[in-house]
Amino acid sequence: MADSTSRRTRRRSPGEGSVYRVGTRWRGAVAWTEPDGTRARRIVTGATAAEVRDKLDALRRDLRLGTLTPSGPTVTVADYLTAWVERDRGRVRPATWLQRELHVRAYLVPALGRLALARLSAADVERALAGFIAHGRPVRADEGRRGRQAHAPVSPLTARHVRATLRRALADAARDGLVGRNAAADARPPYVPHRPVAYLAAPDVRRLLDATADDDLGALYALAATTGLRLGELLGLAWSDIADGTLTVRRSFARVVGGGWALAQPKSARSRRTIPLPALARDALDRQRERQDAARAAAGSAWQDRDALVFTDPIGRPLRPERVSAAFQRARAASGVPRVRFHDLRHSAATLMLAEGIPLAVISEWLGHAGIAITAAHYAAVVPELRREAADAMDRALGGGRR
Repeated sequence: MADSTSRRTRRRSPGEGSVYRVGTRWRGAVAWTEPDGTRARRIVTGATAAEVRDKLDALRRDLRLGTLTPSGPTVTVADYLTAWVERDRGRVRPATWLQRELHVRAYLVPALGRLALARLSAADVERALAGFIAHGRPVRADEGRRGRQAHAPVSPLTARHVRATLRRALADAARDGLVGRNAAADARPPYVPHRPVAYLAAPDVRRLLDATADDDLGALYALAATTGLRLGELLGLAWSDIADGTLTVRRSFARVVGGGWALAQPKSARSRRTIPLPALARDALDRQRERQDAARAAAGSAWQDRDALVFTDPIGRPLRPERVSAAFQRARAASGVPRVRFHDLRHSAATLMLAEGIPLAVISEWLGHAGIAITAAHYAAVVPELRREAADAMDRALGGGRR
């Protein structure tokens, strides 16, 4: 007969903790009483029971030494997120950090900041996201009535991005043992209706480029429409990046922490790429070099282009993205082409390549997408005639036809 004591549950001493399995992961918990009499609890997770036990041993050691950071109800969502976003400052690109900081400051802290971090639930997150979509972001105490009047409802896509920031923050909190579950990961994301990308058809692109050939920014529009580069990549382009009929993306003009714009690393590793230049792009660059040489001569000692950028203002300074976008809208309206954003020139380049039968894998590399799935999701369905061409190609391959 088996020893009955082996079936008994051993009573744990205070602070010893427990280890148990949840799905494919293991979880452990340590509970203790704070000096003020409140109960506190810390949860850790791991791939194996041994990993969790090691983490619990470390927690118990910190508990004995008095160095364990409180993680109970006294730690609010605001406390954690404010500290988390500051720690994140040097670990991501400045533009990414600025977006996360905005999400924390303007959305998450006003909506969820008062809640205890350890008690945040998926329902709390879903209510906050629904509130953003229905009523706009919450009003901070320092904004008053004027701020309340200014906040329009946000798009479901913006709410989804806010959830992504919270999900990343809570993943770090779970890793550090501050929460047992990621409430943002458990929360259902807002539904984002599919919105086809906007683009210009080939005749409209030709009309735009012809109408702006002699404009100050005409070469910039031509390069955007024929290469599909992002605006930041175009503004970060140097003459040294162009050689032997190719263009290499090495830098991008991006927002920096503290305000303003500066040259930075491209958006991702796949964004660093070399592409061949179409003849239209090469001609546009030749015009731009002549125009810039004339501007440099006119500016004399006032010329400030230390980075030898391709596109600059009249005295060699980098162009501001918002000014380029505004100038593009004026040029687009004057040329009589449909209303699109400057970024839609990138979409136009992609759809033109698709219409000419260029494989998605090639277009994905050309555009610097993180993967071909992104390219397919964006562009595979935006040119309706491609579906008919696919059926015709099948007939040609298999000798199909009506009998």
